[in-house]
Amino acid sequence: MDKDMSYTNDSTGFAAPAFAMLVGAAIGAAIALMFAPATGRDTRDYLGRRGKSLATDVAEQGRKMWNEHGERVTSAVRRGYEQATNAATNAATQATNAATNAMSGSDRARQA
Repeated sequence: MDKDMSYTNDSTGFAAPAFAMLVGAAIGAAIALMFAPATGRDTRDYLGRRGKSLATDVAEQGRKMWNEHGERVTSAVRRGYEQATNAATNAATQATNAATNAMSGSDRARQA
């Protein structure tokens, strides 16, 4: 009886690629350490300084834009507030007038 050789229980099918990946990762890490431009502490310090510098630049740009455009923004907000207040007052007045007219109309209907 011939054995079917298409299926074999060979555990090296997974081990060889996994081992190659680990060896490759170790070699890559070693090369990265040899060619790194600075130590971890130096890199963290640089990133911290750069982050603070960027935050200062953004804050300065924000102040500059507010100084240039702040009055226009404030004026636009003020006008919008005034228009909204006037619209609300007009709507309340119209509602009051409509209610008064409705009440006086019903009074006239009762008197007739």
